[in-house]
Amino acid sequence: MVAAAGRLVAGAMTSYHPSSMPAMTRKSYRLELASTFFFAMALACVEGGIVSVFAKNTFEDAVPARWLNLAVAVVGASPEIANIISFMWTQVAHGRAKVPLVNGLQLAVVAMVLLIAFVPDSTFGLWMFVGVVLIARVSWSGIITIRPTIWKANYGREVRTRVIGKLSGIQVLTIAGMGILLGSLLDRDPKHIQTVAPLAAGFGIVAFLLYRGMRVRRHGAILKSEREDEQSTLPPWLGPLIVTRVLKRDRDFAEFMLWMFVLGFSNIMLAPMLTITLKEQFGVGYLAGILVTSSLPAITMFLTIPLWVRLLGRAHVVRFRAIHSWVFVFAGATIATGAVLHSLPLLFAGAILQGVGYGGGTIAWNLGHVDFAPPTQASQYMATHVTLNGLRGLLAPFATVALYTWIKNMVVGTDDAGNAVLLGPDAAGYVFMFTTVLAAFGSFGFVLLYKRMGAKVRTGVRTS
Repeated sequence: MVAAAGRLVAGAMTSYHPSSMPAMTRKSYRLELASTFFFAMALACVEGGIVSVFAKNTFEDAVPARWLNLAVAVVGASPEIANIISFMWTQVAHGRAKVPLVNGLQLAVVAMVLLIAFVPDSTFGLWMFVGVVLIARVSWSGIITIRPTIWKANYGREVRTRVIGKLSGIQVLTIAGMGILLGSLLDRDPKHIQTVAPLAAGFGIVAFLLYRGMRVRRHGAILKSEREDEQSTLPPWLGPLIVTRVLKRDRDFAEFMLWMFVLGFSNIMLAPMLTITLKEQFGVGYLAGILVTSSLPAITMFLTIPLWVRLLGRAHVVRFRAIHSWVFVFAGATIATGAVLHSLPLLFAGAILQGVGYGGGTIAWNLGHVDFAPPTQASQYMATHVTLNGLRGLLAPFATVALYTWIKNMVVGTDDAGNAVLLGPDAAGYVFMFTTVLAAFGSFGFVLLYKRMGAKVRTGVRTS
């Protein structure tokens, strides 16, 4: 799988050079492709699905189940939790050179990946692991907040969606391959993490060195424009004001964020519940768990990204979400059915459907806000989106574990001796039903917003 991603990088470098790209940008494009490939190898070690399976399996005998499930939920939602402080990255990057900032954050991720090799198998080790993953994901959230400004400068509107689709495809395919490799090695011996993590960190250093050569078109003009935009000049600790200010002045974007919150909350609740169910109900190991929670969805993402790129390329993001979000409803319903019927194949099928949804989500995530944002405020809109995602990521893990624990301990009858019979592992099915209903509610919301916005989202012309 990793080798396939490498061939994809090589092919992309030689076969996809949009004629509208200036020579400097074509060079940056090549560097970014290669850097994305190598950095994804390091990023795989802190990917939400992979680390949740790693935590559930590695610390199962070292920590009480209720605390372990909470840790699993937190690391599984760590990509979203980290986004809570994205407003800080927007302010830190405002008026400053972007590539050096990305480089510094890359090094922070690499350092945390390396530390995973030294995590002990104990209660202390579990919480150390949680801390390492959160720091790595906070650093990555800074990168994804800053990069859209670089992309908007380097790639014209007519090619930007295809370029980001190519970068996203390389990243998800590489992470999928690394997940399969890691799961196979850990099933043989969990101590293999002590070899894999340093090796992945080394690939991250290669990515860092490549990205140092990136150049940003019209960088001086962009920095000058940012510094002259008085509405965006707030100190980092006042960053949350950007979120409230953006939502107050743009009613359409605020409603879009509301339905993104509902849909996203459902997806974040579902992910750790899936990891817990795979272990407690089906007793699967590292590889099978990683396949369902990470690698299969990632492979499906890679295969379906081109389809979603074509839709987003000719549609406003509201119309896109009104169509795309229903995939998550079908995925949730399939997983819920699998949990109720104790069918592992249905969980695999649900994971594949989730990957179809994430294929569109990863494109809309990076570009959707551009359909609302004025040209000089793309970072503020992205930070608003990412920060609200962090808020639901902060709440959803606790909601997942609390709901699961409550339902699991419900008395559903008595045995022949008069002892209470608890719902137990079957509680997972009810949690999945709840997340599916929540996803459907969010999807209806996008449809209603699409109808309300009318011609503004039906022209097929991107707003920015």
